[in-house]
Amino acid sequence: PLRQVNIRQTSFGCGRLGATVWPSGIALAALLSWDYRHLVKGKRVLELGSGCGLPSLVAKEVAGASDVMATDYWEEDDGKFDADRLVPKNLFGANLGHNIGSETAVKHLDWHDQFNVMNVYDEFEPEVIIGSDLVYYLADTPPLIQTLNILLKSGAKDALLVLPLPPNAEREALPEFRSRLQDGALKDCSVHMKKLIMVGSGSDDRHNLLRIHISKE
Repeated sequence: PLRQVNIRQTSFGCGRLGATVWPSGIALAALLSWDYRHLVKGKRVLELGSGCGLPSLVAKEVAGASDVMATDYWEEDDGKFDADRLVPKNLFGANLGHNIGSETAVKHLDWHDQFNVMNVYDEFEPEVIIGSDLVYYLADTPPLIQTLNILLKSGAKDALLVLPLPPNAEREALPEFRSRLQDGALKDCSVHMKKLIMVGSGSDDRHNLLRIHISKE
C-alpha cells in the first residue's frame, strides 16, 4: 500500500547543501521503499549526510526500520552570530529533527573526527548505513571511506549509497571514490555498483545515478 510522507525543506543559510531534497535522496528513498525494503526492515539504520532526512524518514515510516539515526555535519554553536548564515548556529540541524520527528534521532557527525564517528556508533549501534549525494570534495573522500570502515568494522552489516552521475551533476571527488572502493578500500567488504536512471514527471526530468551496495563479508 502507498504511504505518504511529508518533508520540509529549509533555507541555504540554515541547511547549506542539506537544505534541499536532492534527486539522489529521492532515489534512495524509493529504493528503500521497494527493492531494498528487506535491507532495513526491523534494523537500526544510520544515515550519513542526511540533509532534510527523506531517506531516514522513509526507512522509518515506510520500510519498517526499528530505529533511525539521521546524521550530518554543521558548525558547532560557539555563541557567535554568523551574519553570512542569517541563522544562529544553534538552529543548524533543527529542520532535520523536525522531519525525523525527534531531536534525539539526529546527531552531529564529523567524518574527519574518527572519535566522533566511534562515539556515534557506540551510542546507536547501527546495522545498516545509508547515504545519498555524499561525494562532493576531494578532501572529504578519505574521511568518508574511513567513516564507512569504522561503522562496518564496528558491527554494521550493509551500506546502501546513491550518488549522482554526469551529466546531471558533476562531483569532482566521485571518480576517486569509485576507484578506491573498487581497489578494496573497505576491508572485508564486497562492493556492488550499478547505474540507475530515475525519470520524473517532466520530459527533461531524467537523472543518472550510481547505486552502491556494500556488504560485510
